[in-house]
Amino acid sequence: MAQSQQLERPRLRGHISRRQRHQALVPLRAAASRKLALIVGYQAMALINRDIARVFTPCEEEAERRLTKFRRTKH
Repeated sequence: MAQSQQLERPRLRGHISRRQRHQALVPLRAAASRKLALIVGYQAMALINRDIARVFTPCEEEAERRLTKFRRTKH
């Protein structure tokens, strides 16, 4: 029988000011909460779009070079 291994949680230490702790406990109004959710979503989408562009830009450039070469040889 295999023994289960218990993972040790990493210990992270960071300083959070009293003001920041208090702000985290203050509930946001519904509109402010929705705006914050939209902002977070747009930031996540921006990161995804950046990664997609980084992956596909070389492919698009290669395709453009091949099309240009094909068009030149066709005429």
